[in-house]
Amino acid sequence: MAAGNYFLGSKIGGIVQSQNGGGSQQASPVFGRVMKIALDESTEILDAQGNSLPIGTILYRDITAEKETTATEYPALPLQSNFKQFPLLNEVVLLIQGPTSDIQTNVSTKDVYYSTVVNLWGSSHHNALPEPNTDISTILGKDVKELSDVNPMYPYPGDVLIEGRQGQSIRIGGNMSPKNTLVDSINNAKPFILISNGQIKTDNGIDHIVEDINKDPNSLYFLSDHKSDLVAANTKRDSYDLVPLNSDQYIGNQVIINGGRLFFNAKEDSILLSAKESVGLNARTLNLDATEYFCADSKKIYLGKAARTSGGKEPVILGAQLENWLTTLLDTLNNLAIAMTTATSVIGGPVVQLNAAGPELQAVVNSLKTQIKLFQSKKVFTE
Repeated sequence: MAAGNYFLGSKIGGIVQSQNGGGSQQASPVFGRVMKIALDESTEILDAQGNSLPIGTILYRDITAEKETTATEYPALPLQSNFKQFPLLNEVVLLIQGPTSDIQTNVSTKDVYYSTVVNLWGSSHHNALPEPNTDISTILGKDVKELSDVNPMYPYPGDVLIEGRQGQSIRIGGNMSPKNTLVDSINNAKPFILISNGQIKTDNGIDHIVEDINKDPNSLYFLSDHKSDLVAANTKRDSYDLVPLNSDQYIGNQVIINGGRLFFNAKEDSILLSAKESVGLNARTLNLDATEYFCADSKKIYLGKAARTSGGKEPVILGAQLENWLTTLLDTLNNLAIAMTTATSVIGGPVVQLNAAGPELQAVVNSLKTQIKLFQSKKVFTE
């Protein structure tokens, strides 16, 4: 596995050994141009013993020796194990010497490691330094597309900035700056984290820019005492008595997610939304689908804006109780109709009009009885 043991006179893997005042050897830093990088098993880079080196290994040339007739290529391993910045072809990296995994048995064995991509052009997209007569189409690698509109980010005082090659960025900050619209003298030094996937479109990749939550493709903002510039996609809040502050009005501890589409999927359990005050949902259409049942519970449930603003003057009728009440009423009327069919006068003779009306009333009552359940919803229930 060792990438070292590339002895060339006083060089080990292209890194010159110098003598310090204490008699020990100290490595002078070397900058190397990346000639090859192993990103998967299809690209093999070998050490001096012919052993295959791990994914992430590069082959580099010492840029100070490239004018030699045959510039030697050396392998170098990633310096860090958890945070890795993989260079592109023709980028220049900083090289240092370090111990190998054999240090317990041989302290003199050294490996060469690469760390930082040198910021030659000030570009977060790439900083390649191609050799003369290099094929432009493969300057960065066979499958790497060169972009002309990836801009660097303006730094704010004390920022920690991570900038991706395609316009992604993570900003960890909180200090006031003329370019920082989130911070003023009131909330200066209050922390925030801004994550953007993509950035605003410009006509060049040179000018510095800042995040724009309304124009960046996706944004995730963690704010502690800040007001965002987000313009809400929909502001209809007719279901409220006291409308919550809009997205560009609220100042405080908040998390904002903004994107072309948001898809939340809980593949093993549930999505639970919990809020101290309210959960507001507003869109052109609001669709709720359930495979078993839909349940809404509250002290009061208003269906429609007018139901709320009228103070609940039109309550929903209880179907089962209404059925019992109507059945009792119709049974009473039916008994009356039966009595009417045999009604007699004081002198014992029939009352013709009542006797004739009795069967007609019975027919109406029996018809109404069959229609009672038609008024009951098979889906919507209330208490």
